[in-house]
Amino acid sequence: MLLATTALGLIDSPPSSAARIMPPRCGFYEVSPPVGELTSRYVHCADSFILIKFHWSTGSTGTTCVPPWWQIPFYRDGQHKVVNAYYVTTPPSLTGSPHDRRCSLGQPRV
Repeated sequence: MLLATTALGLIDSPPSSAARIMPPRCGFYEVSPPVGELTSRYVHCADSFILIKFHWSTGSTGTTCVPPWWQIPFYRDGQHKVVNAYYVTTPPSLTGSPHDRRCSLGQPRV
């Protein structure tokens, strides 16, 4: 009953307040309008480490590791910004013991 009441409250709420209550969606999305220098983010919605590839508006690319249930913010670099980011099948480089896994500083380029 509580879930139905909460969902009903979101439907009747103005879009701005509902957006603050709802969790961010999974994957890449632009932050519009930008919040300071923050222009986009990638949200990982799974219980695994993944590698994502991202593209700058200049045409250059990069990769980064994303921990389980984590999000990566992308910030403007002068006039340039990240315009896309997506999961790639190359496994990320990890460090730490099996019970304390973390992303390594260096990641594969794809």
